[in-house]
Formats: sequence, C-alpha cells, structure tokens
Amino acid sequence: MRRPRTMILFTLSATLLASSALVAKSPAPEGRTYFIHVIGFGDDPFMAEADCLTFDATQACTLDGQTCLDWSRIEEGRQTVRESGFTMSTEIDDEGLVITMEGQGRVDSRGPKSSIAAVGQAAALDQRMNFTFAGRQTSRSRCLDMVEDFQSQSTSR
Repeated sequence: MRRPRTMILFTLSATLLASSALVAKSPAPEGRTYFIHVIGFGDDPFMAEADCLTFDATQACTLDGQTCLDWSRIEEGRQTVRESGFTMSTEIDDEGLVITMEGQGRVDSRGPKSSIAAVGQAAALDQRMNFTFAGRQTSRSRCLDMVEDFQSQSTSR
C-alpha cells in the first residue's frame, strides 16, 4: 500500500515543482538574447547590420554593452502569453552629440523560441531617421557566432 502512495506523492511533488519553474520564468523578451538585423543606421539606410540584444527586466543591451535601450511592456492593446508589445527609448552621447531613440516593438513567443521586431526613430540636432530591427531568440554564444558569420558574409560581397 505504501508504494502507490509514495508514487502518487512523488508525481504530485514533481508536477508542482515543474509548474512553479514554468511560472517563475519571465515572459519574453526578459532574460533572453536575440540575434537581430538592424536597418536604418549607417551611410546606406537600407543596408542591414547584425547584432545581439540581451534583455533584463528594464534594459536591452548589445552584448558589448555599448548601447542599451530602456524598455517596458505596453499595458494597453493586445497582450497575451504569446504576444506582447513594448516601448523602448534611450539617449546616447556620441562625443557630445546627443542622440535620442524611441520606438515600439512586439515579441511573439510561438514555438520553442520567440521572435522580436521593433520600429523607431532616432533624432540628433535637426536630423531624424527611422530604424527597424527584427530577429529571433538564441543563446548568447550562438548569437555571437551568427553575428560573426553575418559580418564575414557581408564583407565578402
């Protein structure tokens, strides 16, 4: 009689631990790294650049830490477990030139990995430019490999 009861308790405990681990994981993009293509910066506004963004609870930063964006979830609109919107903003001081950036994005968590896309505007002095980025979730080391591969392919063209 003890054996079935022990098995039931073990199964129940394992189920509770597994479900609490799932609940404890923050929704995307928090705690995740994304390989992204960025369009809109640089001399040719249609040329794509690749980078990695790592999100914590309030910031998204490139892996080298040179650029960070403040981000927060959008409270209104369509917010589901699979889809969520966010806003982003930052000010970058580039040798005395202050560049402000702001925009909105969306994370889609269908499947085992999530995807991300955002549009925004950067402004400095009297100049404004639009930008966009889109990408997919990956590990930090894989993201670095993908950026390196992208850059080597871009220079060989």
